[in-house]
Amino acid sequence: MVSERFCPVCHNLNEDTALMCSSCGAILDGIPTNSVIPTEDVNLVVEKSPFIKAALIPEDGVGIHVGGTLMPYYLSFDKELILGRQAGAPLETVLDLSLLNAFDLGVSRRHAMIRRTDAGFDVLDLASRNGTWLNATKLIPHQPYRLISGSQLRLGKMQLFIMHRAADNSAQKK
Repeated sequence: MVSERFCPVCHNLNEDTALMCSSCGAILDGIPTNSVIPTEDVNLVVEKSPFIKAALIPEDGVGIHVGGTLMPYYLSFDKELILGRQAGAPLETVLDLSLLNAFDLGVSRRHAMIRRTDAGFDVLDLASRNGTWLNATKLIPHQPYRLISGSQLRLGKMQLFIMHRAADNSAQKK
């Protein structure tokens, strides 16, 4: 007999062994949907995210799964990636979430930024109207927070699952 359980967010019926909702991507293992336990081990996180394939994440970018969608984004960017609902300035890299009901979910035009650092990636809230959360922590505007692969971001009411490749400090580029 196959056991099933309902998603606490979208009420989709999932198999009992599922870790994430097959419809919206919410965590089903008893952890509140506004928090996850991030890990440095990308391979462990991939098992929790059937939507993001680690092999497709660009070496200099991120994989982003938006809750409630099936296709993840695989984005490569030089220094900064703006998350919001409008095209940016010509020199900005922007993930425009407009077509994903972002306005109704409280996503600002320039809501948050993912920034590459020497240690990996940081995330900053850009003084958004409805706030940004990293796992269970509400971000203070314009203050950088370390973005660990496997973290969950919430922009207003929109949930994003973010993965990136762990920096390999032992390998030296020639």
